Amino acid sequence: MDCTGLLIFVFFGKSSDCFNFLLIVLVSRFGVTTCSDTRLYEFHYVNLSMNWNEAQRYCRENYTDLVTIESADDLTRLNRPSLGTLWSWIGLTDDPKSWKGVMGNDSNSWRWSATGTTSETDYQNWAYNEPNYARAQENCVFTDNGKWLDVICRAKKQFVCFNGKKITIMLLVISAV
Repeated sequence: MDCTGLLIFVFFGKSSDCFNFLLIVLVSRFGVTTCSDTRLYEFHYVNLSMNWNEAQRYCRENYTDLVTIESADDLTRLNRPSLGTLWSWIGLTDDPKSWKGVMGNDSNSWRWSATGTTSETDYQNWAYNEPNYARAQENCVFTDNGKWLDVICRAKKQFVCFNGKKITIMLLVISAV
């Protein structure tokens, strides 16, 4: 392929409708595009024993937030031996006032601390029989060897914070057609 140029578009957050229109015009006229979400953040294991709310506050004051895990790649990065993430809080929580006790146990009702939303990728890595929402009190999540378990938020555990931003990188290869 004889490329006449390479453009890299980097957007923080959601792309605008105007950009989407421009991208469609460029692709239909000139060539191929690829898109990927890239996470430009680092994980920080904190070897302090805190409950989930204290850990969240600590991460927000010193980093960005408790860690968000959106893929197996994130989990692989998180489970590096140097990070020591055995029994560590992650940024997943559930509203204790939700209808879960009445409507059943829905693993999609859990929200990430950093965004207040469910997983953008639908990635989940619950341990067997989790979340079990035992005694209608287990609203916070920790990781144990990569598996997620729900537990009472006032339990004391180490935790993992992250800092940085998620960006979308759009690569547009313009070629003569």
